[in-house]
Amino acid sequence: MTIVTLASVLVPASSAHAAPAARPVEPVNDAESRLSQLLDKRLADRALGRDVSVAVIDVATDRLVTGHRASVSMLPASNMKVITAVNTLSALDPEQRFVTRTLAGDRPNEVILQGGGDPLLTTANLKTLARRTSVELQRGRRVILRLDDHLIPRTGRAPGWPRDYQPSAAAPVRALALIGDYSMRNQANAVEAFRRALADRGFTVVVRTGTTAPANARVLAQVDPHTVRQAVNVMLLWSENNVAELLFRHVAIATGEPANWPGARRAAMRQLTALGIDAGILKLMDGSGLSRADRMTALTLAQVIRLSRTDPRFASMYAPKGMPTSGISGTLDDRYGRYRSGPSRCARGDIRAKTGTLFDSIGLTGITTAADGQEKAFSILVNERPQRVSPLTTRQAVDGLAATIHGCW
Repeated sequence: MTIVTLASVLVPASSAHAAPAARPVEPVNDAESRLSQLLDKRLADRALGRDVSVAVIDVATDRLVTGHRASVSMLPASNMKVITAVNTLSALDPEQRFVTRTLAGDRPNEVILQGGGDPLLTTANLKTLARRTSVELQRGRRVILRLDDHLIPRTGRAPGWPRDYQPSAAAPVRALALIGDYSMRNQANAVEAFRRALADRGFTVVVRTGTTAPANARVLAQVDPHTVRQAVNVMLLWSENNVAELLFRHVAIATGEPANWPGARRAAMRQLTALGIDAGILKLMDGSGLSRADRMTALTLAQVIRLSRTDPRFASMYAPKGMPTSGISGTLDDRYGRYRSGPSRCARGDIRAKTGTLFDSIGLTGITTAADGQEKAFSILVNERPQRVSPLTTRQAVDGLAATIHGCW
């Protein structure tokens, strides 16, 4: 049985991205040794370039089966959402519901619309809220509508977000916004949707400046259609950036930090540490992975995936509508060219993984059952993607590496 050397796992101390040495690789059977050999060979694919990091961990034993620069600090892209998922599901009750409500103001027919940071809020939800609110109002009198958005303070772009990322890649993080609204006016659009819904019920509605509702304000109506678990799964399945950034804030709120960028970062790091993950060399600048300042290692991501697979708190991540399935669902659906090429086709339906794409970075972090019949947690991160090939070509090369981990030899 061939044993992999440490040369491909450790990095020189002089490296600008060097991290503490990874654990020694420990392939313990012929299948794992073959996996290590094939990964070394297939990492030479020109579509991957030279800035690649890989870690493969045996789920049952927590052994590092094989790796390539596994402890190098890398730009994770949307693989960061794996971190946001486990932080969210451990800091909040997965069945907790996001509440959007209306409260009575100081004057008759004054309505305060209070945002609860529901990442999945829809126009239909606001119509339901308007219908329930309307029965508490006096007909024939003008309605004064005010917004209470104090739950999440107004902040600008995250550190490391290029200007053109907002709102094209992520909208402002607001306490009230509709899912899928990638605009700078996402909160105003949600208020307008509610105003129209009330107007459609025969009220003349005038929107005034915002306010913070008194703690003893009377609740007129509320809707709570979505759970934390559902929001996490939508984020993972479709790599939804707006959802990720709202969940990033909810972790801060749940752990007593302010729901701004610094508070959310502190909460994320502390939560990760509480889960037993060494966060010392990591940089979590946001919840979505859009930040150019985020840094993560493939080894850490693989460890987090192993944790999510072995701890019942995170079982929902692997539900049918959770983590994408290779060639079948979400951002790994074959309509996006995933798991359709020769090297990866045999792993169709056998890998659950989170994708990640920035213009120069491609990632894939997930779980699969390998040729030895044991589950392996893995992370593959490509930085400085070769620009001479298309992003899809690099994604397919990464899919081929994941398929190799599965046993497509």
